[in-house]
Amino acid sequence: MSQTPGTKTAVITGTTSFIGAHLVRAFAEAGYTVTATLTGPRDSYSGLRARRLATLPDSASFATLDIREGDAVAKLIERLRPDIWVHQAGYTTRYGLPDYDLAAGFAINVEPLWALFRHCAKTGTGVIVTGSASEYGIAESPNREEDICLPETPYALCKLTETLAARQLSLRYGVPTRVARIFNPIGALDDPNKVLALVAESLINNHPIDLSPCTQLRDFLAIEDLCTGYLALARDLPRVTFDLFNLSNGRGTVLKELLLSLAQTLGADPSLLRFGAISMRPGETPVSIGANDKAQEILGWKPKPIEEALNPRMFIQNA
Repeated sequence: MSQTPGTKTAVITGTTSFIGAHLVRAFAEAGYTVTATLTGPRDSYSGLRARRLATLPDSASFATLDIREGDAVAKLIERLRPDIWVHQAGYTTRYGLPDYDLAAGFAINVEPLWALFRHCAKTGTGVIVTGSASEYGIAESPNREEDICLPETPYALCKLTETLAARQLSLRYGVPTRVARIFNPIGALDDPNKVLALVAESLINNHPIDLSPCTQLRDFLAIEDLCTGYLALARDLPRVTFDLFNLSNGRGTVLKELLLSLAQTLGADPSLLRFGAISMRPGETPVSIGANDKAQEILGWKPKPIEEALNPRMFIQNA
């Protein structure tokens, strides 16, 4: 694909994921020349991942890349010389459980950073790394970027290691880098096994669903707002070498209240939601909220209330 003079270029990894697919579209619509990386041929994907790929704009190009192969990463960076590399690729299988495969997580989330930063330094490429709210661990008040992180799960430990490695390598090689600690994004083409999608499917089909008391306080963020946050991080790269931001709604919503609001949005019978029919999952964090003051003040980024993201079309697409 030829590049228009003056157009910024971006490589986005993990593009068959919920967030990755939306980022490809957002960066392309913002005027970037986007290369989306895939681990195999585009026509080898099926199901939800194929549906996500089908939504990507025609302006995006694709490159096959195994992020674990340092030489392949180096060759792609040298060939494209992108302005920005978004490290969205990650190993998330069973991410909330104690048997998460930490070795697989390190192989995909963490170890590729050494080759990535070394070669980005040669081409003047900035890096955006996708972090996770889980890095903070259990908290009773909104998490702030300067808080001490005490991860509770193997996945959270892996993501914190990724953040720390990105910081160290950014400063070592002088590569402008931002870490986005993300809090519960929701939107079209999300994982159908997440609670909002499961509840929406039951409500749409007029089927009851057994739920825990759903008293958890969560920080939900519209995927469109998350994408504008990444674009703001890209614009912020020249300011300092390394920085970290919470990309969060900034206020907590009791899960039960959100599910009742979802029922109202879908015009469904709220009695289908059988709250308290099952126990809360062991180890469930009661509160997870991210303070977003820093992102508002430095990036000029402000997300909309989460209720505005609850539209029926989104959940029909997820079904």
